[in-house]
Amino acid sequence: MKDRKTQMILMVGAAIVCLIAALASSAQAADVSLGAGVGLAPDYEGSEDYEAVPLPYVNVFWSNHMSINWLGNKAKVNFIPSPIWKGGLVGEYIAERDDVDNNQVDRLEDVDTSIMLGGFLGFEYENWSASIEAMQDVADGNDGAIVRLNGGYKIPIDPSWSLALGAFTTWADDDYMEAYFEIDFADAVRSGLSTFDADSGFKDVGLNLTASYKPWERWGLMGLLSYKRLLGDAEDSPVVDDEGDANQFVGGILVFYKF
Repeated sequence: MKDRKTQMILMVGAAIVCLIAALASSAQAADVSLGAGVGLAPDYEGSEDYEAVPLPYVNVFWSNHMSINWLGNKAKVNFIPSPIWKGGLVGEYIAERDDVDNNQVDRLEDVDTSIMLGGFLGFEYENWSASIEAMQDVADGNDGAIVRLNGGYKIPIDPSWSLALGAFTTWADDDYMEAYFEIDFADAVRSGLSTFDADSGFKDVGLNLTASYKPWERWGLMGLLSYKRLLGDAEDSPVVDDEGDANQFVGGILVFYKF
């Protein structure tokens, strides 16, 4: 099952990379970077077990400041031609919760793959940035919605090195929380976990660190590390409190090529 997840991501990713590269070329984009790598992430939200995940990377930046950015399971398209204001489409892929390493969580009802789609609005001024994102599942996976607040600061060290620090918090609605953290009577009987009601609320707060190293004219390396702490009903759910970990990490490294 996990192999099928990876194959799906890679197939969809390859198609999107080809499409974006073609669009960028036809539009004479000022700056195009493509890359790929591998990372480690929890095998479901709240898990203490980790698995390898692919890390696709696409960054297209036009001279009018419109852009496309795709890193890992998240993509953004900025339609506002402004050096300060940003706004457009945002999407996030959440893999199905099925065939996980934890035996009790694996007995819970499966949660299908979710494709979260929506919009964002934000700004970038000098090295500071902030944005708000709102997304709704369109793939009948968790059937929920999330709203995320982001803030960041870029640290240009020298022409070869740059660092970006970020902070975020995420609010989730009832459907999202029920899909991943609620345990009804049937789930309790199958898994042996206690019943639990999960309501809407802020589900996490976290930090991001991204480092980019470009010692060559075209080739470069990028490393990323993300930490989030689950909050509220997400933290208190037996899925996390009894069988998982409220501290969640994602890390990885990739190679990119700048055209």
